[in-house]
Amino acid sequence: MIVFEDVGFRYGRGPDVLKNLDFEVPEGAFTFVTGASGAGKSSLLRLLYLDAVPSSGRISMFGRDVTTLSRDEIAWFRRRIGVVFQDFRLLDHLTAAENVALPLRVAGAKVSEYRENVVEMLRWVGLGDQMDVKPPQLSGGEKQRIAIARAVVASPDIILADEPTGSVDPVMAERIMQLFVEMNRLGKTVVLATHDLDLAEQTGHPVLELQGGSLMARVAA
Repeated sequence: MIVFEDVGFRYGRGPDVLKNLDFEVPEGAFTFVTGASGAGKSSLLRLLYLDAVPSSGRISMFGRDVTTLSRDEIAWFRRRIGVVFQDFRLLDHLTAAENVALPLRVAGAKVSEYRENVVEMLRWVGLGDQMDVKPPQLSGGEKQRIAIARAVVASPDIILADEPTGSVDPVMAERIMQLFVEMNRLGKTVVLATHDLDLAEQTGHPVLELQGGSLMARVAA
């Protein structure tokens, strides 16, 4: 589903942030991307979300070279990708339910078509009683779970998550990880970036370790 071939990436004329990356993520896999702060994890996810293009090399997703996609094709591809951002990116003036519904609204769906699905997603992440609450009144863990519900509400093929357990306590981190495991069991391809190598290795899933923008190791499941 995802293939990186000798991929490099830099911002403008700056130094390489990612260098000579070669790896594959099969359909339905659960793969961790680990590394210290500044190792290139977030930049890698940007490439996967089609928010940036590689400076060198080739990236294929869904059987297509992403550098050849038109703007309309990029928009269509993004509908197949759900993203859980490190900073949540919730809209404070919208309720939890309205935030979760955003991908469906953008796709042109009517409220009557997605209301039941949004309610189901919020119940799935344990926030069925917080549907009308706005983000400023919620804890970090609750915001993270709303972000997860928003990422999966449109049933994307790929789920990307950037440090989803970085701002919550260990108990909440375990609960959030279980949500991603459940998504994967439903057939979703999950790529999760974390600085916590121990957390990644405990799951038994493949691990891509970045160091200074280079791929240092792959631990097979």
